[in-house]
Amino acid sequence: MCRCSLFALAFSCAWGDVHLSVKEEYSQEQANTYCRELGEGWRGMSITEIYALPKTTPFVEGYSYWSSSTITSGTAVVGTGSEGDGGIMEVLGFAFYPKERNVTFSPRWKKIAAICTNDPLPPKRVRHYKKVPEGTLDEERGLIWLDLGATDKKVRYTHDEAKEMCENLSLFNRSWRLPSTDELYSIVDYDFVRPTLDMNYFGAVMQRYYWSSESLNAQEAYVVGFKLGSVATAPKKESTQARCVSDQ
Repeated sequence: MCRCSLFALAFSCAWGDVHLSVKEEYSQEQANTYCRELGEGWRGMSITEIYALPKTTPFVEGYSYWSSSTITSGTAVVGTGSEGDGGIMEVLGFAFYPKERNVTFSPRWKKIAAICTNDPLPPKRVRHYKKVPEGTLDEERGLIWLDLGATDKKVRYTHDEAKEMCENLSLFNRSWRLPSTDELYSIVDYDFVRPTLDMNYFGAVMQRYYWSSESLNAQEAYVVGFKLGSVATAPKKESTQARCVSDQ
């Protein structure tokens, strides 16, 4: 866990120090250089590391922050976090918008802020998934993800409809629900692209947004996109995909 002791725009955690730039003036390459120039051992943070920071992190209001993570894609609407098709960019950089906890992909020349750490690179995450009759068990989180074939994966729901759909399921004598944003983002795996998850365990998901159970406000809720692995918000009255989970 990150226990922070604040001083200026840097703070210390149990696993290392984190430094935030005071200006939004860096491309992704410049942000990585800014981090290295802080001294030996300093580096840019991956998007999953930034997303895992506590909500008390002293981000500057309204800033976005570059991660060191990139993804290659033939088509994407750049700079918005949209999971739709559109502008062509071969390599995109991942950025984090703390105000809404959004994970977006942007052209790497975009000028935003830098966030750095002197923590050594973490080992590659080992995922503990297991196929079970209901679908896929995430042994680390104790969650069962309903098999795609159990419902029509192409059907789109408003946020209220998605919650109702999951909660009304009685498959396998279990209670089902929409996953939280963190739970939904936890199955994003950037070793894969289009979709950014392991289809051996989670199937051929629709490469669009999926609802989470969490709301930003009365009008918008959080969604996770599996085409490129983004976190965003969408109007609750819009329709998109849903995937249900059950606690083990």
